[in-house]
Amino acid sequence: MNGFEKQELETQGMMSRLFGSKPGHNALVEINNFLAESTAATELTEEIVSNFIKNWGAKFDSSNIEYRSSMYRKVADHVYISAVSKDDPVFEETKHIAQVLELPEKLQRLADNGAKKVAYFSRCRKIISGEEPLTISEINNVFGYDYEDGYDIRVQVFHDYLNKKFDEIAEQQRFSPDEETALREICTKLDIPYEFKPNIQNALDKYRYLWSAENAPLGDIKVDFPLNEGEICHAAAQQAGFCEHKTIEKEDNYFELTRRLEIDETISFKGEKIEHPHFTEEVTAVVDIGYLFFTNQRIIYLSNKMAKVVELNDLDNANLSVNIIYFTKKDGESIAIKFNDDVAEVMFAIFKRILNERQ
Repeated sequence: MNGFEKQELETQGMMSRLFGSKPGHNALVEINNFLAESTAATELTEEIVSNFIKNWGAKFDSSNIEYRSSMYRKVADHVYISAVSKDDPVFEETKHIAQVLELPEKLQRLADNGAKKVAYFSRCRKIISGEEPLTISEINNVFGYDYEDGYDIRVQVFHDYLNKKFDEIAEQQRFSPDEETALREICTKLDIPYEFKPNIQNALDKYRYLWSAENAPLGDIKVDFPLNEGEICHAAAQQAGFCEHKTIEKEDNYFELTRRLEIDETISFKGEKIEHPHFTEEVTAVVDIGYLFFTNQRIIYLSNKMAKVVELNDLDNANLSVNIIYFTKKDGESIAIKFNDDVAEVMFAIFKRILNERQ
């Protein structure tokens, strides 16, 4: 029977043989071994149990209550993992084994609760894998659960599955519609809401947009400025930062930052302030905020202050660095546009699509 494995009987020692005593624990081992070879717990009759007890000079008492309880728990595990209805005949096995092992009701309830929890976890996982024949509503009915009783378990089972699935999604950095549909179907099967922690949701949104940027049909966005004949706007982003390369001067405040006040020849005093050496640094700085549009013919930047247009035919190359897309024309002119981190990746993916489909 499921859960039971045959055990070795305890050998009777010399002193036990001299005094005619027997290892009483063997009676319980005999019961365990009988159940291990049985197909159902109901095959263990009171007469069989009584014979084992007499043969080994044993009795059921507090010294072996835990062992009897563990045998009952194994039967309960089998019952709740296999029952297909509230009236399933398999439930007779727990009733029967409790009777022949003379197990108190309190210990039966404790064992049942533990078995139900473990079996519920297992059967919810099998719902995800497609191995469970019952719906979650039918399983709840078998277990005598309402919606709330098993809710936390169902959510935990889903999150355990999601953690593994999310690792795959994060590795690819793409979240396809089929993958999203599959997750929603699992939530429906487990009767839980389709919701995630904010960090997970944000990551899934990002990977969904990236998948769409590479695979979904390119959009046809309506704009309020004139387009050329045959020109289609495929993408638009607001809060695009038009950047310029600048040389800025910075003060070397290493001594202030590290709180080390060491006076040497590089430091001079002016009044009560310590003046540190200065150095220059090349940076890409945002000088204007506006909108960026990608069409099948042009890159268009528009704001209240300026407009910039690059014909795709005049473009030499483009690359993404962190959250800035650099466009370099064939004449050497370079344009840098800064975005929010997630937007930058999506826009660059769409732009590569546009270029590829032009070829």
